[in-house]
Amino acid sequence: MKKVSESIFVCANCGNEFSKWSGQCSACHEWNSLKEIKSLKSKNLNSKKRRGQETEIKNLGKIQSTPNPSFDKEGRYQNIFSTEIKEFDRVLGKGIVRGQVILFAGEPGIGKSTLLTQLIGKIGGLYVAAEETAEQIALRVERLGLDKNKFDILETNVVEEIEEIIERTNNVFKIVVVDSIQMVSCAESSGTPGSLAQIRESTFRLVEMAKKSGVAIFIVGHVTKEGDIAGPKMLEHMVDTVLYFEGEKDGELRILRVNKNRFGPTDEVGVFKMEEKGLREISSEEVSLIDSKMPQIGSTISVVMEGSRPLLVEIQALVTESFSQIPKRIFSGIDYNRGQLLVAVAQKVLSIPLYKEDVFVAVSGGIKISDPGVDLAVIGAIYSSYKDKIIMGEGDHKGSPVLIGEVSLLGKVRKVRMAERREREIKSLGMEMMKIENIGELKKV
Repeated sequence: MKKVSESIFVCANCGNEFSKWSGQCSACHEWNSLKEIKSLKSKNLNSKKRRGQETEIKNLGKIQSTPNPSFDKEGRYQNIFSTEIKEFDRVLGKGIVRGQVILFAGEPGIGKSTLLTQLIGKIGGLYVAAEETAEQIALRVERLGLDKNKFDILETNVVEEIEEIIERTNNVFKIVVVDSIQMVSCAESSGTPGSLAQIRESTFRLVEMAKKSGVAIFIVGHVTKEGDIAGPKMLEHMVDTVLYFEGEKDGELRILRVNKNRFGPTDEVGVFKMEEKGLREISSEEVSLIDSKMPQIGSTISVVMEGSRPLLVEIQALVTESFSQIPKRIFSGIDYNRGQLLVAVAQKVLSIPLYKEDVFVAVSGGIKISDPGVDLAVIGAIYSSYKDKIIMGEGDHKGSPVLIGEVSLLGKVRKVRMAERREREIKSLGMEMMKIENIGELKKV
C-alpha cells in the first residue's frame, strides 16, 4: 500500500489545519500556535473498502435503543449500561453508551487512575497500561480492595496492538481504559508519543475502534498548568464526552465535571471523597465546602448550582495595601476576568480605593465555579476584608448570612436561576439569606 508523506500545520489552540506555517492562526488569532505534523496519507479510497466491507445505510426505525443494562439475544451489551457508581451515572446521564469515547482529564495525582480502577472493579474491563506495569496496577487493586478477576491488563503503548486485542477477543469487554493518551503512539504516524501528530492520530484510531466494535473507551489525558487538556484542541472535538476531575490534592473532596456530552447533560457534577480505600461517592448532605458557619472577616457564604445539586461554598478574600506600581489580582476558583470586573464594580459603587490594594480571592474547597450567583458573595468578602469588619446576619440568625446574586456593571443584584431551590437549601441548614438589591447596601451591614 503506497503512502504519501506530506506536512500540514495544526493549531494547538483550536485544531484548524493549514498547508503553510504562519505566525498567527487565522481561525482563532492565537500567536505561535501552529505546529508541523508530518502525516501519511493512503492513496486507497477508504478503510472500509480496504477491509473488503461495503458501505451500508441504516434506518433509525429499525435500530433498537434501550436503557436496560442487560444482554440481547446475541449476547451483546445493550446501548446503555450503568457504571454501578451513582455519581458517575449522574454525570454521564443514564450510564455509558456502547461505542462511547470518553476523554477523562485531570491534574497528575488528582485520582484519575484510582477512579477508573474502581470503575473496572465494579463492571470489569480491559486496562491498557501505557504508563504502569501489571504488577503496579495489582498493588493499587489490592489497596482498593477490588476483585482482581475483573481486571484484564494490556501492557502496551501501541494503538495497533490495542486494536488487534479488541478484534481478537471479539468485543468481549464492556469498557477499555487507555492510560494515558500522552504515552500512546501509532506506528503509521511520525513523532514521539505525546506529540501533536501522535495524539491526534492515536485518538482518531481509538474513536474509529470504538464505533466499529461498540466497546466504550476511556482515554485518560493530562492537563496543563493553565487547566487545559494537554494536546491539540481537536482532541476534545473528536470524542463524545469530556470529563474533568478536579480538586485540591491536599484536600479530600474531588469534583467530577462534564464539559461536553453528546449523550447526556453538560451541567451535572459528581462529588467524591478521597479516603484510604479509594474514592467514595458522597451525597449533597455530606458535602461541606465551608470552614465555619460563624461569621469571619473577609469571608462570605454562597450557594452555587452544579447541575441540579446545590452546594454551599465559602468565598474568602484578602485585601492588603499594595507596594508595587501594579496591584496584584489573584483569583482561585473563579474566572480571572470575572474577578477583575467585580473588583472594578466594588471600587466604583462602594467607593473603596482598590486601585492601590492587592486583592486575593479564593473559593474554599478547591473547586472551580462558573455560576454568576457567587458575584455578590465575592464582593461581600472583598468589602469585609477592606473594611476589616464582619458581615453579620440579622434577627434570630447571628451566623454568617448567605449572599446570592449576579451583580451587574451598575452594582444591581439580579435574581439567579433556581433561586427557590437555593433558598430551600439554605433554610434546611438553618441559615439566613441576605436579600439586597444593590451592593451599595453592604455599607449598612
